[in-house]
Amino acid sequence: MKIVPTILRYLSSKRRKILPKSKKVQPGSFITLRANFIYYVLACGFLGLSIRAVIIHIFPPASTTLTHIADRQYKRQWELARYRGTIFDRRKEPLAISIRTPSIFVNPKIFEPSNRQLGKLSRLLKKDKKQIRKISRKKKYFSWLKRKVSKETARRVMDLNIKGLYQISEPARYYPAGSAAANLLGLVGIDDRGLSGLEHQYDKILAGSPIKFVQTKDARGQTIFSQSQDAAPEKTGDRLHLTIDKVIQEITEQALRNGVKSAKAKSGFAIVSDPHTGRILSVANYPSFDPNDVRRISLKLTKNRAFMDSFEPGSVIKPYVVAAALDSKTIQLSNSFDCNEGKLKIGRRTIHDSHKPKTRYLNVEDIIIHSSNVCTYKIANKLGAKNLYKYFTKFGFGQSSNTIGYPGESRGVLSNYQKWKPIRFANIAFGQGLMVSGIQIVQAYGAIANGGNLIKPYYLDRVEKPNGLITNAQSTQIVSRVMTTKTARILRNILYKTVEQGATKARSKIYTSGGKTGTSQKIDPKTKTYSHKKHLSSFAGIAPINDPHLVVYIQVNEPNQQQSYGSLWAAPVFKEITEKTLSYLNVASDRASDKSKSLKLSEGSKNDRGNKRY
Repeated sequence: MKIVPTILRYLSSKRRKILPKSKKVQPGSFITLRANFIYYVLACGFLGLSIRAVIIHIFPPASTTLTHIADRQYKRQWELARYRGTIFDRRKEPLAISIRTPSIFVNPKIFEPSNRQLGKLSRLLKKDKKQIRKISRKKKYFSWLKRKVSKETARRVMDLNIKGLYQISEPARYYPAGSAAANLLGLVGIDDRGLSGLEHQYDKILAGSPIKFVQTKDARGQTIFSQSQDAAPEKTGDRLHLTIDKVIQEITEQALRNGVKSAKAKSGFAIVSDPHTGRILSVANYPSFDPNDVRRISLKLTKNRAFMDSFEPGSVIKPYVVAAALDSKTIQLSNSFDCNEGKLKIGRRTIHDSHKPKTRYLNVEDIIIHSSNVCTYKIANKLGAKNLYKYFTKFGFGQSSNTIGYPGESRGVLSNYQKWKPIRFANIAFGQGLMVSGIQIVQAYGAIANGGNLIKPYYLDRVEKPNGLITNAQSTQIVSRVMTTKTARILRNILYKTVEQGATKARSKIYTSGGKTGTSQKIDPKTKTYSHKKHLSSFAGIAPINDPHLVVYIQVNEPNQQQSYGSLWAAPVFKEITEKTLSYLNVASDRASDKSKSLKLSEGSKNDRGNKRY
């Protein structure tokens, strides 16, 4: 236990021998251990700084770093919005172009407008004074004040001669045709990035490389020059050539506008296409918007309902029940069906015709002409749920795979036939209980018009590079053959008689046409049942009937009238569109001889077994 104190005494004696006794020094002398330590620290610091200075000025990597530090203090590189490629219609008429427009920015470090200047600036830019003051208090050298103003506004702003206030030109999107095809084209944001429609879908190829802008400041933060000679040159984006025809688009939009207003309806859309190629010639929505005035646009108006809405089609689907039954030889054209006085009980439910039939029996043609729900169900019942499902999927109804690539496009819904209850089967037969899109209806009616081929619709014809190179060129694509030529001819004849004897408001005095009306009930969001007041009125048609050039589908959403039939509100829109469009396309009138009154069926029709009744 005495070992530890002994060791401590030994070490203490050694320490006294090693450390010399402190000597008395004169006042003002700093020759001490502490002074020596400080001296060596300062010497090492100066030596390190000298070595660092040599490295910075001699070795290139460090020199570059120093240059970068200086550039960050006196220069600022940023990107302007890109110069987007032009969108053309099929006749090379521009639908969307990029133009130069002035933008106003400030250097908050030196931007100090007087109260009078602040008031004038606020009025010219329509910007609150508090917002402008807030910008002037920012602790940086650059801030946007107002982007993309008119040239006159920019001139008057710069005439105020406010220190630290500048302008620059940057690309902006402009639509020469105004609201024409606006819902299809979509719109771009303040930074020229596509937000909806084709502008969004093809944003990457429409947008060119950005314009790099260098701003140089002096020691006080004032701009020496706005644009550097070393600024990287811009590269415009690719150009889109659409199948849309500007003239047909304007015809369609005017006719749709007139129809929706006459019906006092909530909204509407129309699609016009070429049934032989699949090219979409026009897509109209009402109400629409002006993409040139982005700040006043309501997002609800930008939706392209023609492609993005799914709905229950109603009676426009009935010709395809007949097509399936004829094509599978389940029925003959001469067969007749008992209409049960316009009502039929299925389980605990009853289906009704909108009008009581004038006769007890209706043949196949009259079932479509008079749009009998009861008799259409009886045809579907003979066909069977499995076969009806098979044919409906062939026609492209409610198929997720049957889309054309538009952003947000509706795919429709058709549940498997094994899940159909008897009343659901009946509803599907006359167009309730399944969901489709407008483009699917156009595609299906195109098969009747062209002789039985289901052709994929498309709206982009080709993409053109800035150097003129053509890429992504589209062509007619036949999906499948969905009916025989004979069946297609029979259906065209039935549709022609439907217009002549039923939907007479679709009848033109210049051109023959055929089509089918539809009036479907909408689901009431409150009761979750079919509404008796809210309807979709529609018409799908072909013109001219012997040599079809057009397939047109019109939908009028919730007509605010006592009667909501498609024959009253959608059919007149079809007539106006087809008359003006066919005239514009220089299609000769076929009403003089009206050959369609004697449309001949194929020779096989002679083998019908007679007027069999069901």
